[in-house]
Amino acid sequence: MFFEISKTPVFKGFKTSEILKLLSTTHYQIRSYEADSVIAYSGDKCENLYLLLDGSVRGEMCNYNGKNIVVSEIHAPDTFSEAFLFADNNKLLINIIANTDVKILVIYKEDLLRLLNENRKILDNFLNITSNRFVIVTEKVKLLMIKTIKGKLANYILNLEKENNGKPGFKLGKTHKQLAGLFGVTRPALTRNLLKLKNDGLLEIENKEIKITDRERLKQL
Repeated sequence: MFFEISKTPVFKGFKTSEILKLLSTTHYQIRSYEADSVIAYSGDKCENLYLLLDGSVRGEMCNYNGKNIVVSEIHAPDTFSEAFLFADNNKLLINIIANTDVKILVIYKEDLLRLLNENRKILDNFLNITSNRFVIVTEKVKLLMIKTIKGKLANYILNLEKENNGKPGFKLGKTHKQLAGLFGVTRPALTRNLLKLKNDGLLEIENKEIKITDRERLKQL
């Protein structure tokens, strides 16, 4: 278990022996949830930091039509809830749902505060986590501001190419269902628009691998 904890961003750079010593004076829980279980509901007060040790979770928000939109996906090893934990209004704005069977380390707020005060490395790691999360949220807001599905796909694919260091072929990274949830659209609509990009000569899609064939036109969407 302590090896899994050492892989989380909060304990980045710590040896398992150091983590064991830190947690020996810390109140924490190990919780397990089955796939599709609700871990926390929108409106719940956020009193703990969650460290995802195994599996993946998603954050869902209900829009004005009553449709659930996936606003985030987090895969182990990672954290969630840090954005709400120290807010004046620390109520969750999203439902947290297990995508798979998951194992989570829960650290109580007061214990986390003590760790942040006593250990500079944990403080640096925590600040890095919250800063990175802000960058991700900003990127998602930018994505939501794009009005057309083709535009959202183009933006996503161009960013994906950057992440893959400009390799000519790369995986989409998510299922059509996951992408539809990320964009707040239906899966059939997303699939239609992806095929349209292919048929218009902007992309090649083969064996779940994508290759950009007309980057300039893709940038204009």
